[in-house]
Amino acid sequence: MENKLPAWDDLRVLLEVHRSGSFLAAGLTLGLSTSTVARRIGALEKDLGRALVHRSSQGAWLEKEALELIALAERFEQSLRAHRRDGGGGSPYAGRIRISLPDGFLTGAAEAATRFRRLHPETLIEVISELRFVDLSSREADMGVRGGRSSSPVLVDKPLGEVVSGLYASEDYLSRSLPKRFLGADDYREQDFVVEDETPRGQGPAQWLIHRGASRFPFRSNSMEARLHAAKGGMGLVMLGVGTEKQHPELRRVRLETPLPSLRFYLTMHKELRKVPRIREFAKTFETVFAEYLATQAEAEAFSRRRPGGGRR
Repeated sequence: MENKLPAWDDLRVLLEVHRSGSFLAAGLTLGLSTSTVARRIGALEKDLGRALVHRSSQGAWLEKEALELIALAERFEQSLRAHRRDGGGGSPYAGRIRISLPDGFLTGAAEAATRFRRLHPETLIEVISELRFVDLSSREADMGVRGGRSSSPVLVDKPLGEVVSGLYASEDYLSRSLPKRFLGADDYREQDFVVEDETPRGQGPAQWLIHRGASRFPFRSNSMEARLHAAKGGMGLVMLGVGTEKQHPELRRVRLETPLPSLRFYLTMHKELRKVPRIREFAKTFETVFAEYLATQAEAEAFSRRRPGGGRR
């Protein structure tokens, strides 16, 4: 007799057991009793004709062959979420938009969402900032801001522009550690820097600083809010997009002998989503907000060059 195809309800239970590591925890998440979880797993194993899960006093773990089912369940789960976001009422703008981006873009995304919902209150917007970029090709999110072009053939990238960064510090730190407010080629080793956590491949702004002799990093965090708080408290120099300093008057920009590298960003989304009205229009709104920021950045740079000392604050 041929094995039955697994039912989604049973796959969902298997997926939660894999994620939580026990029948009890999976049941609590799904609103099921432990015995019901065990019964569902047993039914799935019977349908497929092989053991999938082992239980012990330390928890539950899956057979290696069961991980293929986990991958299938995750893809199906993502497809269901995307389908629910795409659905809506009579309005073409009804539904959800999920955007993934780096921490420093949260304020811009919130501004875009505010403007968009004034016109389309039926749209629900989810803004997520994660250490791991979500998989846009499998529709974990509808769009994302990326620091480079995607390699997937199902994704499209719209250039947003280049962000110029500067180094900033509090008056207290500058008075103590950098009264000249100028960072020369030989000054990096003597300064404290507030940076992101190390990236898996040893990339990112901290590496640029290390290449110039920096070695003192008293505070690391993947949260922009935490880094700003530390810098405002006098813990060191922090990297910040030029133009956003107006939101942080406690920080002063430092002049640099070697300018920081600019970063080009893209708005990336699945090809199919360009036809969805709310996705297409929200992308335009986000692009407008980003363009306004770039204009502010250019204005700040021009003003900095006009001031005596070439940017002394």
